[in-house]
Amino acid sequence: MMKTNFLILIILILGFIFQLQTKSLLAQSFDSASYHIDWGNFNMTSGKKTSTNYQLTDTVGQNAPGKFTSTGFIVKSGFQYIYDSMEKFSFSISDISLDFGSLTPNIGSTQSNTISITTPSGKGYEILTIANHPLQTIASATIPDTTCDTSCTISSSGVWSSSTKYGFGFNAIGINSSGAATNIGTSSYFTDSTYFRPFAATSRSESPQTVMSENSPVKNRSARITYKINISRNQPSGDYENLINLIAIPKY
Repeated sequence: MMKTNFLILIILILGFIFQLQTKSLLAQSFDSASYHIDWGNFNMTSGKKTSTNYQLTDTVGQNAPGKFTSTGFIVKSGFQYIYDSMEKFSFSISDISLDFGSLTPNIGSTQSNTISITTPSGKGYEILTIANHPLQTIASATIPDTTCDTSCTISSSGVWSSSTKYGFGFNAIGINSSGAATNIGTSSYFTDSTYFRPFAATSRSESPQTVMSENSPVKNRSARITYKINISRNQPSGDYENLINLIAIPKY
């Protein structure tokens, strides 16, 4: 019975996209013999208050505080909304080195890690993936990308459960804090945990592909990434490796 060793290394790239615009602003100005103060507003009180059952942020004295909405726009006016922007952008991966060990032909093997993302106020996030090349040995023997049971591509997933369908692929499934599947953020890309697709690869001049996204701010949103390999009896023995980039981009 032929067995093969595999190693997958996962690395993290953080991407940031910002749009900055300049605009003229009018502020209040106050003078005395010793001081000159420029400021947009003076409050009677503002801050963050808490009790056993409630939490309150307020602004008293500011001109027209509140949340205002129209088609395509949201305006949060008031210093209490500063707390919405204090959440830092963060992205983490639970395990950056995955070793499949020895594999048996016609028996699919999986490894997984967990990603978690937090975004500040804005329009959410997008997570993309791309590999440097398919799994391969130093001698350039390769494990093919999966085509799933019938078909799947780098941008479209498909069911992969057959023991005679060979290759390497992955899926992403949103989970809650207990690890139970919710598919939040990933349902547009993978229907459930039986759906897989191959990685895009820079060696083929392909672009990174989105595997998880949302259009509103999130805190500690997580997903489980599952990597799967199924080999035939004709697969050459050896140590197969590649690098996979996980790219997290906040939306603004």
